[in-house]
Amino acid sequence: MITTSKQEPKEPKTKNESFWKQLLSGDFLFAPETVRWYPYITYVFLLMILIVLNEQNMEAKRQTIKQLETEYKQTISALKHNNLYILYEQDQELKQMLNKRGFEKNEKHAYKVVVQTPKEDAE
Repeated sequence: MITTSKQEPKEPKTKNESFWKQLLSGDFLFAPETVRWYPYITYVFLLMILIVLNEQNMEAKRQTIKQLETEYKQTISALKHNNLYILYEQDQELKQMLNKRGFEKNEKHAYKVVVQTPKEDAE
């Protein structure tokens, strides 16, 4: 009996050989099992892109904060070095400006030094 089939008999292939062949040729990307995972893979890639962008944004903010702290320390150092007297109005304006830039007064570590004279010196 003669077969009219146009398909030629295929040689049996090992699993490793077919896996590497599919991987190198890219045929696995069009397999029905893989096509179902496209939305999930796309979602993961979008999340990874958002993570990278967020990290860059955070790094820019860290640099800005570092620059502002340096500027603040230089200004305070210059004022202490010059031993300038700051008027009350100027002090309030400076505090408002610093509050707008994100600096807040931390009174947790504030303390008061009181010098008392002995009773004998006071008389």
